Amino acid sequence: MSAAFAGTRSSTRVLVLVGVVWFALAYIAAAVGLVDRPATEPPLRIALAAGIPVLAVAVGLLTSRRLRWFAATLDLPLLINLQALRAAGFAFLVLYAADLLPGGFAFPAGLGDLAVALTAPFVARYVVRRTRAAWPVFLGWTLFGIADFIMAVALGAIHDLGAQRTAADATIITPPMAELPLSLIPTFAVPFLLVVHLLAIARFRADEMTQDPSLNTST
Repeated sequence: MSAAFAGTRSSTRVLVLVGVVWFALAYIAAAVGLVDRPATEPPLRIALAAGIPVLAVAVGLLTSRRLRWFAATLDLPLLINLQALRAAGFAFLVLYAADLLPGGFAFPAGLGDLAVALTAPFVARYVVRRTRAAWPVFLGWTLFGIADFIMAVALGAIHDLGAQRTAADATIITPPMAELPLSLIPTFAVPFLLVVHLLAIARFRADEMTQDPSLNTST
């Protein structure tokens, strides 16, 4: 077993472990009601849970050589294909059909996720070939994936999908996005897959730097 292959396997295990722990924490937080909030309160807890990890990784990739090394040892096709998990966005369309989500959120978010998920395997195979257009194709697809997440978060905030409301008979109405399992989308799925996008960019650029030493400005 080569050192590079062993490093890739080790880093993949770390990424999987981080994903499992992250998922568990998000699940526990939702189960004990930490993501619940009335309509009169801003979604501060969810915003912090989703934003801080992504910001920390983004800053880390810019400032930490160790984190960049970790990203460089990950398997790029795996990082790209992880975005196929976004096929779960089809659930938004199902919930819209059941009159549980507004179309202004369900259609853009659901169709955007499906577009990223269905093209992920093709982008992964294309990038492996390392043609001249590999970087523009990969970057364009990645930026679309990130923009889709940002748009979905913005639309979710506009429609206030995570807020509990009180009916006229004093019954608490909790929207599906504030309950398990859909509450895991803003607290786990979106930030985790955004982090995967960032790691994939760092991984691709590491290969480019290796193949073209003139790009390496550290020497």
